[in-house]
Amino acid sequence: MNKWQPLVELILTTDPRRRTTLGMCLLGTGVYLGFLALIWWYIAPNLLSDEERTWTWVFTTHELIAIGLFYPLIRSGYTLRYDDPGLVAVQIIWASAAVVLGYAVAPVMRTGNLQILCLIQVFGFISLRPRSAVLAGGATITMLLTMWVTMTVLHSPGFNPADEAFQVFPTCFILGLLTWQSRNFGLSRQRMADEKAHLAAATERVRQIALRDPLTGLFNRQHLQTRIDAECDRATRSGSSFCIALVDLDHFKRVNDTHGHHVGDDVLLAFAQQARACLRETDLIGRWGGEEFVVVMPETEPGHAGSHGLARLKEVLLGTELSAQAPELRITFSAGLAAWRAGESTEQLLQRADQALYLAKAQGRNRSVIAG
Repeated sequence: MNKWQPLVELILTTDPRRRTTLGMCLLGTGVYLGFLALIWWYIAPNLLSDEERTWTWVFTTHELIAIGLFYPLIRSGYTLRYDDPGLVAVQIIWASAAVVLGYAVAPVMRTGNLQILCLIQVFGFISLRPRSAVLAGGATITMLLTMWVTMTVLHSPGFNPADEAFQVFPTCFILGLLTWQSRNFGLSRQRMADEKAHLAAATERVRQIALRDPLTGLFNRQHLQTRIDAECDRATRSGSSFCIALVDLDHFKRVNDTHGHHVGDDVLLAFAQQARACLRETDLIGRWGGEEFVVVMPETEPGHAGSHGLARLKEVLLGTELSAQAPELRITFSAGLAAWRAGESTEQLLQRADQALYLAKAQGRNRSVIAG
């Protein structure tokens, strides 16, 4: 690991959501510190009159508040609840307020300050949402025009409204263009984020279609085989065991022939819903095909623990209305249970469960048989 990595993580955190915003905040902090150094070591001693130097402490206080406030708030994660977690719009407005004030009190710096105002707006290009971009740009333009009007009304010494208008109004126009561009960038990011979210949702829907049975919503045969393979591998590594139950709804063909396939679909769906409710959270049930289902029970022997959940499901089904079209209809099921044996393949395990299911049917159905 890089020897500077712990320090970088301390300053920028390991949270990718905050790293970019903290980096921009630290860049702003560097600008504040550079501005303070410029004020105290060059501008104040060489360019400002004695009266103007009194404003040096105002600017210093303003910059120190920014340095001491924004980074700790963002670093703490407190601002993650906001639409603008990096407080970029607030920082733009805060910095612009200082520059507009500098425009008023330091005539020698006016042209440079107007250029800095435009530069500050660029900080919002990569992160501001459309609304925040308009807020930051609109606030900056408003502050600058308000200061120009105030100085005009107060007849500030050394301030020529007409001459300054030729600088302020074009600056406001440029600020407006920058604000519009920042808003457009925000809209583009928003569209890309929406498209990414829609793509992720569509991908998840496709994945679910590939994994689940469309009627019952349970896992399909292909995914069940994959999960049983995974359980075999896990049991081999850990030395533990698991069991499966192959479940078949009794006389399901009779349901379709007597009541129709719509009722048959209702029965399958109702069985799936009750099975998910009755079985343990660690158990996995899926539709094997037709009226057959497979239950995978990790860390379970087929005796008492394995049969208990199936017995509970049988009781629930006796009191469940399976279809509104045939409210009196009830259904039972037969099941064959088999515990995995060390070195046994998925196919061998399923074959033993199928043999046990055959015995359950041969013995009169509506029962569970454990494979030997």
